[in-house]
Amino acid sequence: MDSESLEELNVNYKELRSLIEILEKRIQYLQSNASQLAGAYVIFEGIMYMQVLLPSVTVHGTWWIPLCLSAFVSIAFWLSFINSVRDWVRVRGQQDRVFMEQERLYRKIYSTRSGRSQNDDALQSLAKPFAFVRFQRYACVGAIHCALFSFTLLLSYALLTISKPL
Repeated sequence: MDSESLEELNVNYKELRSLIEILEKRIQYLQSNASQLAGAYVIFEGIMYMQVLLPSVTVHGTWWIPLCLSAFVSIAFWLSFINSVRDWVRVRGQQDRVFMEQERLYRKIYSTRSGRSQNDDALQSLAKPFAFVRFQRYACVGAIHCALFSFTLLLSYALLTISKPL
């Protein structure tokens, strides 16, 4: 290969590095968005639970208002949270693919500079850790969804049993 193609490889490598940085900023934004959504949801549901515990709510017969409000907020939260987490997983997958492409370019640059032939088995071995990390990522997202969904069900049941008129 001539120096021009080596220069093109270096330019492409730097472009991929800047793309990874952009995707990392997007990932951080989506993570903070999902965290803020979850935190606000837990605080709001706690306030709704405390509101139902007040004796004035059950005495005046407005027990259904906090229950309906909680149900509507839960639906809005789940739609927003699932959308945010789905976008996070998608962007993280894009970042992984770009990182693998950057690693492939790095190996190509190294083989060009050193004069050695490129080994495709090394790229396959690089994909295996990414598959395991992807599985861990999905398991973590699933666990968070299960925990928040269990919280929603438990709180809905508690609101329903506490706020029923006698």
